Amino acid sequence: MGAPAITRLTDPHLYSHGDPHAVWARLRRECPVSWHDEPDHDPFWAVTTYDEGLEVLSDWKRFSSASGTFLRPNLSDPYPGAGVMMTLSDPPRHDVLRKAAAALFTPKAAAGFRARATEVSRSLLRGVIDAGPHDFVNDVSAPYPLQVIAGLLGVAGEDVERMAGYAEAAVGNIVDLDGTAAQQAHLEVLAYYAEVIEERRVRPTNDVVSAFVLAQADGLDITDDEIILTCDNLAVAAGETTRQVLAGGLLALLADPAELAALRSGAVPLRSAIEELVRWTTPVNHLMRTAVADTLLGDVEIKAGQAVSVWLSSLNRDENVFDRPMELQLNRNPNRHVSFGGGRHFCIGAPLARVMIGVFLEETMHSVARIEQVGEPRRAPSYVTNSLESLPLAFHSR
Repeated sequence: MGAPAITRLTDPHLYSHGDPHAVWARLRRECPVSWHDEPDHDPFWAVTTYDEGLEVLSDWKRFSSASGTFLRPNLSDPYPGAGVMMTLSDPPRHDVLRKAAAALFTPKAAAGFRARATEVSRSLLRGVIDAGPHDFVNDVSAPYPLQVIAGLLGVAGEDVERMAGYAEAAVGNIVDLDGTAAQQAHLEVLAYYAEVIEERRVRPTNDVVSAFVLAQADGLDITDDEIILTCDNLAVAAGETTRQVLAGGLLALLADPAELAALRSGAVPLRSAIEELVRWTTPVNHLMRTAVADTLLGDVEIKAGQAVSVWLSSLNRDENVFDRPMELQLNRNPNRHVSFGGGRHFCIGAPLARVMIGVFLEETMHSVARIEQVGEPRRAPSYVTNSLESLPLAFHSR
C-alpha cells in the first residue's frame, strides 16, 4: 500500500519549519501502514496508528531491534552496536543485559535522586532568574539531566561539563548521520568509558559501569566494547529525553496560560502533568524495527527484511485512543502514551526521567513568578528527535 502524495517523512525541513502533525494525521486517516520510497533514502514502512504501532513495538519475534532502531538513508550499512547493545538487541540477549542494570533504574532507585535533582534545579534557576533573556535549552534543560545523574552513568563530577559537550555533539548524529563531529564525539565518549571500566574493576561503585563489570565477572557474556556502547547510549539518551520534555513542555505551557495556571495552583496533579507533557512533546519521533519474516500488519503484507518505522508522535495523537489529542490537558486520564516506547524495550530510564521532570517543574513553579518568551524557538531539523535547539526565555522572580 503506497502512501498518499505528501511531504517526505525524512525531509528535515518538515520538522524544523513544517507541520509534521498534519502529515501524520492524514496518514492515520488514509493509510495507517504506508510504504515510503523517498529520494536519497532506502524505502521503509511507516506505521502511524496506535494499535498497529504498539503491535510492532511489542512483538519482537516478528519485528527485530537488532538491525537498528532509527531510520537511516542507507539501511544496509552496518549499525554500530547492532545485536550487542541493550537497545539494539532482542530477547534473550536484551533481557540479560537489561537485568544486569535494572536495579539501578527502579522507581525506588529513581526516587533517591530527588535531592540531587532539587539541588541542581535550584542552582540552574538561580543562574537565570532576573538575569535577563537566556536560551533555556542550552543554559538550563541541556545541562540539567547529566548534572543530576552523572554519578549513575559513571561520570566524575569534574568531567560532567566535558561529557555534556560530547553528548550534545553526538546527538548531531541524528541530524547528520555521517557527521564527522558527531562521530568524533561518540569516540570521545567511548574512550572515556574505556578508562572508567578499568577503574571500576578495581573500585566498583553504585553505577551502571560497575553493574556491568560485576555481572561480567559473574559470567555475563558481555565484552568491554559492548559495555562501552551501552554506556554511550545511556549517556546520550539520558540527557535528551529530559531536555526535550522540559523545553517543549515549557513552550506548550506558555501557549496555554490556563494549563500553566492550573499547574501553578496545584489544581492538576503533578504526576498527570508529567505524563501529559511527555505525551505532548514525544521526545523521539519514531522507532524502527525490521521484519523477521513475511508478516501481516493489519491488512498490509510486510516482507522479511523490510524496515518498519513506528511514529510515536503520531501514535500519541491518535484520535481513536486520545480524547482531543491536539489539546494539552494536564489532567488527562487515562494517558496511555508511548513516548517511552513499548514492549520489552520500554525505556529503562523512564522512572528517573519522571523524577527529574517533576522536580524541575516543582522548583520552577515555586521560584519563578513569570516566564516570558523573548524570541522565536528553533526546532531541530531531525526526523528522529522532536527537539528544540533553542528557546529564548526570561525568568522573573516573585
